[in-house]
Amino acid sequence: MSRTLTKINALFNLKLRLIISNMSLMIAPLLAIVYVAFMKSIMQSTAPSHAALVSLLLGMGLSFNIVMGGIMMTSYPLAEEKEHHTLRVLMTSSITGPEFFIGSLLPPLTIMTVTNLILIPLSGASWSQIHVGNYLLITVLTSLTSLVLGYIIGIIANSQSQAGIFSTPLMLILALLPNLEQFNTTLKTISSYLYPSVINHYIKASYTTNGFSWTLREVLVQLGWLGITCGIFFYAYRRHGLDND
Repeated sequence: MSRTLTKINALFNLKLRLIISNMSLMIAPLLAIVYVAFMKSIMQSTAPSHAALVSLLLGMGLSFNIVMGGIMMTSYPLAEEKEHHTLRVLMTSSITGPEFFIGSLLPPLTIMTVTNLILIPLSGASWSQIHVGNYLLITVLTSLTSLVLGYIIGIIANSQSQAGIFSTPLMLILALLPNLEQFNTTLKTISSYLYPSVINHYIKASYTTNGFSWTLREVLVQLGWLGITCGIFFYAYRRHGLDND
């Protein structure tokens, strides 16, 4: 067990440094922070209410960070490693598949969680009203789903450019639809089956008198997406491995 933890820790530190030094991977969390700060400065005096402003800013900021960041931070590096054959060196060393999976998953999850916490005060949300426990639970669950989706794309894609082609339409749908559902009932129906939609519902409900409480539908959507994506990932891993060249 100690050897496994040592290898995971070494891979964690390596991946964390690589992600932080790669601006193309850090663009999503940085964009989330810049978007929230910029839009707050120009909309603070014109927003219909503080609750509406927080809902818009925090909802879009989390969408950028969780959906775009999660998918990009796992799909692009995995596809790049396959393309340059650096992954083959790792997988023929003493690092096993599960160790690679965990060691590569934790760095982006850490970056995304820190960014999600930064977005709370930056958007003007109240720590007491946002209920940090629920906030962390929802954002971590949705982040994990995005990260596993990125792994699936990384396994399927043969290059980084191909990973970008596969991931872009998926990111646009998952990031934008939950934020546009208020304008159309059809969009609202479709959005209710997408895992990022619970983020917007949570933020809006946190600023009502009743607050947020999980519904059975939201629980099933969250767990369903996470379970299905994990199932697809493990199937693709068993069929293709991490290096299918």
